[in-house]
Amino acid sequence: MKQSKTETILRMLVLLSGESRHTIPELARRFSCSERTVYRDLETIENAGFVIDRNQGVCMLDLCRAETERLNCLFHFSDEEAYIFYRALERIKGGTYANDGLVRKLDTLYDFCALSSLSKKAEMETIHILDDAMNSKKQVNLHSYRSSNGETIANRIVEPFDFLPEYSAVWCFDLQDKICKQFKISRIGRVSLLSSDWKNKPLHRAPFTDAFRMSAPAPLGKIEVELTLKATNLLREEYPLAEEYLRDLDVSRKKGATLRYKLIIPVADYHGIGRFVLGLPGEVNVLGPTGFKSFLREAQKKKAF
Repeated sequence: MKQSKTETILRMLVLLSGESRHTIPELARRFSCSERTVYRDLETIENAGFVIDRNQGVCMLDLCRAETERLNCLFHFSDEEAYIFYRALERIKGGTYANDGLVRKLDTLYDFCALSSLSKKAEMETIHILDDAMNSKKQVNLHSYRSSNGETIANRIVEPFDFLPEYSAVWCFDLQDKICKQFKISRIGRVSLLSSDWKNKPLHRAPFTDAFRMSAPAPLGKIEVELTLKATNLLREEYPLAEEYLRDLDVSRKKGATLRYKLIIPVADYHGIGRFVLGLPGEVNVLGPTGFKSFLREAQKKKAF
C-alpha cells in the first residue's frame, strides 16, 4: 500500500525499536527515500520524545527509556519470537488469505530472518518490488501475467498504486487498456522495476471491492442469504471481511435447534459470492435479490463453476 509520511515514520519507529542497529544508507534503501529524508524523519521521532542512540554511524532507539519500553511491549517481536510466529503461521493447514496477509504485513514491518523458510518467498519479493514502485512512483513490468479473464499469459506494463487488504492482489493502472485493474499476486511470474515515472496518477482510483474480492466502480447491490453453521464457518475462514455483515438468527440457542445465520452484504459482482453459494449445496438459502437468484440458475445450467 502507498506509504504516507506518518506510516513511514511509524515503520521506522518499529524498525529502530528492534535489536539490530541500522545505518542511514540502510534506512534510505529500505524506505525508498534519500538520506536527507531519513535525517528529517529521525528528527521527527526525536521531537516526539524518543531518544535515538547514534553510535559510529548506526542508529537504534534508546531501549532504556520508558517510552521505548512501552513501545516494545506494544508491537515489537524479537528475532526468536518472529521466527516462532512465522513457523506457527506456516503450520496452519489450508492457508487462508487472512493468514497469508498477516505474514506479508509482518514482513513489511519487521526485518524477520525467517523469510527464507517461507514457501511463498517469491510472492514476498514481488510485493517488496511493487511496494518500492509505489513509494518511488515508478512503472513496473509484470512478466508472464496469467490472466483468467483473457486466457492469456503476457507481460503487462502498469503503474501500481495500492494493495488489497490481504496483499492478495495489487491495484494498477494498465497502460495498454488505459484503466485501473486488479492483478493477483499469485499470477505474476516476476516483477521488474522500470525507470519510467508514473504518468497517469490522476487516474489512480481503486474501485469498490467486496468481501469476496470482486471489484466494480460501485456496489451492484446487497445479497441476502441464510447460512448453516458449516457455511458460516467457511465464510469466516475464506472471506474474513464478510464477518461484520453476519447476524446470528438463533440467539436463544435452544437445545437441538439448527444454527442459522443471516448475511446481508454489498457486492461488486455476483461471481464471487456465487462461487461460494454454489460450492455449498444445501448449506445456503438465498433470500434475494431476484437478480442474484436468476444468476445462480443460469450458472447452474452452464455449469460455470
